[in-house]
Amino acid sequence: MEMRTEMLKTLLFLVIGLLVKVLGLPSGAPSQTCFDLMPRHPGSSLQSSYPPYQVLPAAGQNRVRLILGSPEGLAYEGFMILARDIDTGEYVGEFANLPDFARIVECTQGVKNGVTHTNTEKKHNLEFDWEAPVDYEGTIIFNSTFAQDYSTYWVGVESPRVTVDKRSIRVSTPPTPVTTFRTTTPPYYSHTVSYATKDEVDPFYTGCHTTKNCFGAPAGCIKTKDCIAAVAVIVQGDEYHFEMQARGDAKYVAVGLSDDKNMGEDSVVECTNENGEIALHTSWNSGKRNTRYTMSEGAVELETASIKNDKIYCKFRREKLTNIQERTYDLVNTPYHLLVAAGKDLRSNGVDFHNLAYLGTSTSKRLSDVGELTAATDLLIRLHGALMLASWIGTASIGMLLARYYRQTWVNSQLCGKDHWFAWHRFFMVLTWSMTIAAFVLIFVELGTWSSETIHASVGLATTILCFIQPFMAAMRPHPGAPRRALFNWAHWFVGNVAKICALIALFFAVRLNKAKLPDWVDWILTAYVVFHVLTHLILTFLGCASDRQASQRVNSFPMKDMHSRGSMVHPDARRDAPHSGMRKFIFGVYFVVIVAFAAVLIVITVLAPIEETWATFTNTISNY
Repeated sequence: MEMRTEMLKTLLFLVIGLLVKVLGLPSGAPSQTCFDLMPRHPGSSLQSSYPPYQVLPAAGQNRVRLILGSPEGLAYEGFMILARDIDTGEYVGEFANLPDFARIVECTQGVKNGVTHTNTEKKHNLEFDWEAPVDYEGTIIFNSTFAQDYSTYWVGVESPRVTVDKRSIRVSTPPTPVTTFRTTTPPYYSHTVSYATKDEVDPFYTGCHTTKNCFGAPAGCIKTKDCIAAVAVIVQGDEYHFEMQARGDAKYVAVGLSDDKNMGEDSVVECTNENGEIALHTSWNSGKRNTRYTMSEGAVELETASIKNDKIYCKFRREKLTNIQERTYDLVNTPYHLLVAAGKDLRSNGVDFHNLAYLGTSTSKRLSDVGELTAATDLLIRLHGALMLASWIGTASIGMLLARYYRQTWVNSQLCGKDHWFAWHRFFMVLTWSMTIAAFVLIFVELGTWSSETIHASVGLATTILCFIQPFMAAMRPHPGAPRRALFNWAHWFVGNVAKICALIALFFAVRLNKAKLPDWVDWILTAYVVFHVLTHLILTFLGCASDRQASQRVNSFPMKDMHSRGSMVHPDARRDAPHSGMRKFIFGVYFVVIVAFAAVLIVITVLAPIEETWATFTNTISNY
């Protein structure tokens, strides 16, 4: 009988032990857990993955409103949270206004400085308050543990830092996103450890690709945390929160929801710096034109904003369903491309051209699907630039030089029945025409429409039109000696030179386009090219004058001399090289090599832009190898 009683007791203890293992602590963590926030769950282990939960603080008068949830909508069964001073590690403040699923934990006797769960039911986005102590001044951080279930939990999930100013008894979160860096190691504190660093990473990028979607310009800047303009999307239950920031003395930063990677038919929200105050506006992109558009009340609401140093920041909430221009934007079910833009100027009733940054995502995506967003390819833009450089720095320069100074050189032989200067001039100019038209088609395909938003676009269009008509003018040229031959020569010369000048102007302005991603020092390369080009023309001009003085009969050294029917080409000396032909040939050889070098360097810089990052990656690879 006694043996049977002992067996029943043993069985009872085993059952109780199993229940403890299965249920863990269903009524919440004890005060002993305050030190390390580590759950006492036998048979479970700490998760090493990035936590899918976050603590979101929002500033209030003498208090902070806290939301404990998951951007991915995941539920949790248990939690514990407390507040510590980041310098001393001491518990700070008390919690209040707790929901039904939470209770106070007294980490210090008689002080409500911790909160935990009361049961293991599934929880989403619990909200409660933290109140600051009277006369407290300092910076705190909320540290927490989330238990998804009995065996799956994350320890040390941290909030953004919260600064308390005792003079105004006002609690304020920093003017940065309220998502946070979180650590999966226990939060051990020491009086000798400081958690504040002078060179702190911009908290805007914390949680990117893991708890929120982030996208910025230039491409790849989210990884390097140095975007000129960036947008982040945080999904909290049914609420969609957007964060935007821009640097470089930006007057505005904007995000667009688009059906494609290009501007046009897009819903846009702008944060603008208007006399030192951040304002929120909504607008609509119709083609390349942006106009203000007022949404229904409450569809978009500004939450926080700041201007600090050369950076503007704002956070706003957008309704998941909005109607704009007879279209319904469904943030829950419809995938969108994100467009981010920033500029230095505002118009009277809108934003000006995005001269700081502009970029679109390569693919559309539902905003609640957290992951890396890649930039749309700029291959067509790079090819456009490379073709224009090859045309107007390379082939056009050589072809025009031959026509101007080499009509009376290499006259003893012909190529395909034509004088050398004419055959090679035609060859190089046909290449120029073909590459210019191809470059125009490529940029038209990229933009999807005509563009005259920039000086580069306007002058580039003029270059293309002038270049296009040149071969048709040449096909209709009168025979030498015809009355209108002089008129043709002047017209052909004028159109060609104006096209060349327009092309150079367009190239200089291309350096300032954010899409080109060219460094400012490319201006010096272009300037060096212009100086070399002009010096060569001056030298050949003086050499031609010397040749004319030496010859018994003025030779046709320059195209402008064939203006009348009595041109020098009828003279017997016309079939002999003009004096100083050897010097002209030498100058042409030097000019050809230098021009090819200029064109090659500029094309490489354009194709591999941004060249500084490409070079840094290359040197790091070589050093590691």
